[in-house]
Amino acid sequence: MQAAALKDKKRGSPAHREGANDPDYENITLAFRNQNQPKGGHPRLMSQAQPKSPSDPAQVPPWLYRAIMSLYILLTVALLFCIILSALILVKNSEMSKEVQNLKAELWNVSALIRECEKTQKGGFHSVEERIAEVRKKVEKLETQPAEINKINTNIVKILQALEK
Repeated sequence: MQAAALKDKKRGSPAHREGANDPDYENITLAFRNQNQPKGGHPRLMSQAQPKSPSDPAQVPPWLYRAIMSLYILLTVALLFCIILSALILVKNSEMSKEVQNLKAELWNVSALIRECEKTQKGGFHSVEERIAEVRKKVEKLETQPAEINKINTNIVKILQALEK
């Protein structure tokens, strides 16, 4: 009899209730809840959004959305400021590039003028050096003339002495 009751239990057949009047037979029924049902036993409606209680720590305060939007706006303003600043830097860079090119051209002109001046100065110095060399030769001749004049004077004195005798 116990074997039959065990088979009925396994089969789960409600038609065979042989042990319903038996005091040794124990009717055990298990209640399974639906997986879509919450633990409270009441089915939750999926289409409606239920507000969370204010004591729930996962609820986001409303001021946080405003703060995040303010941060996004601040980030956007900072990005625009960076873009404008970059554009200004590019404009100034092009202006300075033009100024540098103008200064380079002026420097090239000045260096060309300096080379021309150096050439004329070298030509002028060359002629001055030639004249200095001529003057030195003449001075050397003048230095040798007094010695010759002294020789001539000594010769004249000898001649005069020879005539007096």
